[in-house]
Amino acid sequence: MNCRTCPLRHRAGKVPEQASAWSWRSDIVEIFLTTLCSAVIWRYTSHNDHESGHKGNRIDSPGGRNGQGVIVSPSDGLMLWSCLVYGCCVSSFIHRRQEQDPFQLFVYLIFVTGAGVIGYAARASANLMLLGYLPQSMCIAMAVSLLGHGLYRRWKCVASSPGDEEKLQPIR
Repeated sequence: MNCRTCPLRHRAGKVPEQASAWSWRSDIVEIFLTTLCSAVIWRYTSHNDHESGHKGNRIDSPGGRNGQGVIVSPSDGLMLWSCLVYGCCVSSFIHRRQEQDPFQLFVYLIFVTGAGVIGYAARASANLMLLGYLPQSMCIAMAVSLLGHGLYRRWKCVASSPGDEEKLQPIR
């Protein structure tokens, strides 16, 4: 059985191939946007933590140390828009994929818990843990969820029996 012929399942029936390609592209765009927004959120929070005099280990930005990253000093407005876009993208991704990916909750719990442990071990402030480590972990969890589900579908397609091929053919 050719894996390219395996259609995606949907509650109301089979999803056309164009719709599945659009869904895949929108997932990639959402992951990219959340990563960009979480970088802005991280930089803004670490910059404000530094100004408030928080004592502890801190990493200035995901792209480098001491202002060497892409975004040196984000404004308050950019932080607000980044938080709004980040929240919309994460909730959209989770809502659209929750029926397709039964292990999504466990993936998110593992990465969010790991981010909390890493933030605590790095002696980061509560602000940096909530607005720095957790958004980054959500981006990683989104990517792992997407890749894991894709690999699972491919494995399931290869492992399916030849008798199922007739059932999987699109209705014309």
